[in-house]
Amino acid sequence: MKILNTLLLCVALTGSGTIQAQPAPVAASPTVAPAATLPALSLHAHNMGGEPFEVNALKGKVAIVFFWSTSCAVCRDSLPELRANLAGWRDKPFALVTVNVDVKASDWLAYESILSKTKMPPKSLYPLRQDEGRLVPPKLPLTLLVNAQGKVVARFEGRLAPEAWDGVADLMP
Repeated sequence: MKILNTLLLCVALTGSGTIQAQPAPVAASPTVAPAATLPALSLHAHNMGGEPFEVNALKGKVAIVFFWSTSCAVCRDSLPELRANLAGWRDKPFALVTVNVDVKASDWLAYESILSKTKMPPKSLYPLRQDEGRLVPPKLPLTLLVNAQGKVVARFEGRLAPEAWDGVADLMP
């Protein structure tokens, strides 16, 4: 798999409300980090029903983890593309995890409520809300590519990068 112009990032949302970022150096040419050095995904979030999200739900699946806010136009603009691609990968071991970071949970719940009335959510979609007291990533949207072993292999800030979808394809069995 090729990782182009990206940094690896371990997002560990800690109890103290901080985001631990451990960027790895990027070589001048496309490279793949050794599997032993890849950071594991750590995420503290809950679903619309208030149940905590278990990262183990992604075991055996390639995943896109997308941090977003209802106040971010680029984020909202990216969600239809994410859901469309999820539908395209429906027969593969793929999951989409959307992590809302709004200050007010009611903004996220209102958005998801409207969306659920217009579309049936796909089976491998995990709409989540980051647990209270967590910090927002420095730049939104933030997209993480996670391999089937639960390791973060690529990080993309801003608009969805085509390399994210290339990475999904490269990681599929």
